[in-house]
Amino acid sequence: MKKLAFFLIGILLLSFSVFAAPEDEDKAAAPAADKETVGFSAASPYAIFMDMNTGRVMYEKNADEKVYPASTVKIMTAILALEKCNLEEKVTASQAALDAVPDGVTVMNIMPGESLTVRQLLYGAMLTSAADASNVLAEAVSGSIGEFVKLMNDKAKELGMNSTNFSNTHGEHDDRTYTTVRDMSILARYAMDNPDFQEIVKTEQYTIQPTEKYKEVRNLVNTNYMVSRVQRSDYYYGKAIGIKAGYTAEAKSCLVEVAQDKNMKLLALTFHSETVDGKAQGYIDCRDFFTTAFENYKSEIVVTKGTLVGQVPIKNARRAGQVLLEAKSNLYYIHPVTEELGAATYEVKTDEFVKAPIAKGDVVGECEYFYNGVSAGSISLVADKDYKFDVFSFIVDGFKSIVTSPIFIGGIIFIALAIIYVRYKRRQRRIEKQRRQRAKRRREAEEAMRRRLEDNDN
Repeated sequence: MKKLAFFLIGILLLSFSVFAAPEDEDKAAAPAADKETVGFSAASPYAIFMDMNTGRVMYEKNADEKVYPASTVKIMTAILALEKCNLEEKVTASQAALDAVPDGVTVMNIMPGESLTVRQLLYGAMLTSAADASNVLAEAVSGSIGEFVKLMNDKAKELGMNSTNFSNTHGEHDDRTYTTVRDMSILARYAMDNPDFQEIVKTEQYTIQPTEKYKEVRNLVNTNYMVSRVQRSDYYYGKAIGIKAGYTAEAKSCLVEVAQDKNMKLLALTFHSETVDGKAQGYIDCRDFFTTAFENYKSEIVVTKGTLVGQVPIKNARRAGQVLLEAKSNLYYIHPVTEELGAATYEVKTDEFVKAPIAKGDVVGECEYFYNGVSAGSISLVADKDYKFDVFSFIVDGFKSIVTSPIFIGGIIFIALAIIYVRYKRRQRRIEKQRRQRAKRRREAEEAMRRRLEDNDN
């Protein structure tokens, strides 16, 4: 009996293991880009140079070491304001926001009760690095500076800036405000995806007309000398399109710069840079990187927007079993002009299946491309058309899901085994009953025989 029970349990466990969905095998990660490429260098103590489109690092120096970010903090302030507010929304400056501005920092002289648009405040924060504009924006978004700082840190975590913490909106020195150049490159790439942000940070100067509280014209000049020649022109670089310069005594000079030439877009960050013999190391490092890269590298188109790349199964869709996947955007790969590229390989990453409805353009996957084992970047994959929900398909797919599920199949096997077991037990009881009946009849026959013998003897 016990042997039979163990046998049945073993079969049941085996059935679950057979029908359970197999786990995905670990996939080999793409080889990391070289940390340093011949031809690039930096005098600045902390630096990272990369392909802006893909995030591929072309050079780095102490990229994961803790640094103070100075006014580059305002990149986070600005992008949050852009995401949470309307550009033409009017904001009235509170006394509390202005009182929270540290002494000695750059301001645009906002007056208590003065009304400015979000757009004007953004230009003030990003061009002249006005701390008062940053605080007023913070209150417009979150109601208080403290709540806005929490939002800044939440956004940093969301973006994967795991070595970053913010304690204020403007970057004036505080030991609790720190980052790494790698983390700031993540923020820069994210912010530059916003067209309004791009437009603001590439502007040389911006004018604000007098308001009800401030009777003079404000001429806001970009303090990023690679973008603006208004204050000085020796560091101007014609291909630069932003984004932010900063300075404090503790952080020295901090630069986050982007330059573009045709399809090549490059990002350079240099932090805690000194000025040596009258030359600002950070600006020189960024300019040298851009110049060297544009002269010695070229941009190769890997895939064009709209190219069919793969497919993924779809459930509950009308007359469709697969969603065709298109490249959401163009993908370019920067490489040395002397490097011969073979055919690109790629890896499509999607869920096991998707469910209708799916609209044309919905992101349903990702595709990563490789040249010679090195990642050339990833693109989002989108649905090629609308895939509408269908009730009949929903019922059929639901039925298929049920009858093919491990639990259902295991249940069927369990029921079948239970039936077999019950029938076996019934048969055993019937056999035992028949055995007892035969034994009883045999005993009765023997008893009858014994009595006859006794009667004969008498």
